[in-house]
Amino acid sequence: MSTSKQVLDSNAPTLASAGPTVGATPVGPAPTAPVRSNRVDPGWKYISTVEEGNTNDTVCTFCGKFMKRGITRAKEHLMIKPGNVVGCKMIPKDVIIELWEYYHQKKKTRKTKCHPRKHRRTECQC
Repeated sequence: MSTSKQVLDSNAPTLASAGPTVGATPVGPAPTAPVRSNRVDPGWKYISTVEEGNTNDTVCTFCGKFMKRGITRAKEHLMIKPGNVVGCKMIPKDVIIELWEYYHQKKKTRKTKCHPRKHRRTECQC
C-alpha cells in the first residue's frame, strides 16, 4: 500500500474561494454583499470599508480593528458603547461626543415619528 502526497499550487483556486458547492463541484459565483452608496451617517468619516461597495466589512481608521455587521457595529466601537464590540482606545474625545450626539438625535426623532401600523389600529397618540 502506497501513500501519495498532493502538492498544492499556490496560484490554483481553492474550493472555498470558488463559491457555493454541491458535493465537490462549484455551483456558481460567490454571493456578493449588498451595495449601498448613501453614506450620510457621520460614522463614515472615521470608518473605511475593506472592499469598495461592501459596507458590511469595516475597519476603524484610528486603531485598525476589523469589524463585520456594518456601520452600526463600527459606530458602537467608536462610541465605546458597551455590548456588541470592544471600544476603540485611540479615538479622540471630540469624535466620541459627535457620534453620541448623532445617536441621541436620531433616537429622539425616531420616537417622535408616528408609526403607520399603529396609526391604522388607533394605538397612535399623535
